[in-house]
Amino acid sequence: RAQDRPRLVIDKEVTAFDFSPTGRIAFAVRHVFSDKTTRMQRDDLWIAEPDGKKHRILEGEKFVHGTLPFSYTVRALRWSPDGAKLTADLSTSEMINENGDTREGVMTLLLSDTGEAMPITGGDNTIAGGTNAVWLSDEASVVYLTTAHPADKLFRLNRVRPAAGPGVAIFQGHWFAEVAWRPKLDLGVGIERGQGMTGPPRLVALDLARETTHPLATLHGYAGGLTISPSGKKVAYWINNEQLEVREIDAPERVSRVRVGVGTLAWSGDETRVLVKRGPERRSGDLIWVEIPPLKTVEPGAAPALAEVIPQPILHDLAYRGFEISPDGKSLAVVEPGGRNIYVYPIP
Repeated sequence: RAQDRPRLVIDKEVTAFDFSPTGRIAFAVRHVFSDKTTRMQRDDLWIAEPDGKKHRILEGEKFVHGTLPFSYTVRALRWSPDGAKLTADLSTSEMINENGDTREGVMTLLLSDTGEAMPITGGDNTIAGGTNAVWLSDEASVVYLTTAHPADKLFRLNRVRPAAGPGVAIFQGHWFAEVAWRPKLDLGVGIERGQGMTGPPRLVALDLARETTHPLATLHGYAGGLTISPSGKKVAYWINNEQLEVREIDAPERVSRVRVGVGTLAWSGDETRVLVKRGPERRSGDLIWVEIPPLKTVEPGAAPALAEVIPQPILHDLAYRGFEISPDGKSLAVVEPGGRNIYVYPIP
């Protein structure tokens, strides 16, 4: 049970945040301003040190993209494995003519932990249309997603080495509904689908260094929550709105299932349990610990036994908008609804 007194409070209107490998927290703060007659939002980027000191590394109002008014909201931040670089996923709104017409989109921003732009040769430090981007273990490459089939909500994978020029598609001929990363290990897992969402969802492992895939399982259903454990040995996901499945990556026939409502999850440091926020990802929900049943070998075509466990609520059953467990498994950060302040608690 997390203690009642937080060890750190970030009193800002936070839109996204992420723990670094060394316990720092990068976070985005909502910043709305007006330029003559146009109202815009460009979030600022900050870093909180483990001792609680905070400093801004990017002032959104000064970030210029093009010649016409431009707004963005930070949807996600991700640290590089060495804790020296960041990627920022942006939702953008760009004015495209003098009549005030706008175009909505997504973009990835590449920068250092001091706020220095990390430009791609031949361009600036942005990836137009890029989302869910992470730095890999070589600290020189970034993998990211771009929309492949908008009607089906499918994505293709891409890689960019900023020093070498624009990004290129990888894993040609493969389309994914969702991908999760463990960049320190150059590992990914994806939910692969055929064009037109034909056929059942397929769970595959992705070797991002060698650009090879390895099939893990054909799933009977998929409802979200794809997450890799800290060691990179297990993957978790919901197969429907009430059943969470956990599978061993190196021995995919070893599986377990537990009954818990669909939501978002984070792994404990020892990988024996997961912390679940029940409900839609971007809505507030309560947090519960769920013990992972032992993984057992399941014959092809058979279903693992469904375990019933008693969830353990934390933080007095209060609802939170977002949460994250630190890489060392010792801290829990939560974002309150409304004011969106961050509170960091120790995990016993």
